[in-house]
Amino acid sequence: MHRHSALETLYKVGKFSTNEKQFLTFKELKSLEILQIACWPDKIDELNNLLTKKLSIKNIPFFNKGIVFENKSLWRMEPLKWWLFNKEIEVSEQIATILDMSHAFTGIEIKGDNSSLFLNRHLPVDLRAKNFPDLSSASTAIHHVSVKLFKISSNNYHLYIPRGFALSIWEILLETANQFGYEVLER
Repeated sequence: MHRHSALETLYKVGKFSTNEKQFLTFKELKSLEILQIACWPDKIDELNNLLTKKLSIKNIPFFNKGIVFENKSLWRMEPLKWWLFNKEIEVSEQIATILDMSHAFTGIEIKGDNSSLFLNRHLPVDLRAKNFPDLSSASTAIHHVSVKLFKISSNNYHLYIPRGFALSIWEILLETANQFGYEVLER
């Protein structure tokens, strides 16, 4: 099945800066595969054992943290909810429920030396490294729209926006990016 981008009408590849140096880059994350795993409160240990075995990882991440392995990642979004990217998994309904969220969100990668400063123009999250280190996540909001933010590395963030709001948030982000200079990359 072909998935149409929510950003299709306004996604224009190119450099948009009055400066020679680009400070930010944006790229839509295509073909999202997001599974939300919601664990029953008394089954966290069982889920931990199951995920560590099936994903070949040492431990499931703590709250608001993630792990990246191969081209996959696992993020603990809430005390009893995780998001698993780019990996199918089966879990007994006695342990947890799984919901495919792949079509519900638009993902945007934001990179650059000023990416934290740029994001703080919109997000009420302290993005300084001591408070929001690499592999941290947050559920927050941009203009009253709930979004998910993942910090992959010091200058690399992934922002997940509900699909129905992606286009308007994209416009807001690019308008703000004008002051930094930016480039939109091929998807």
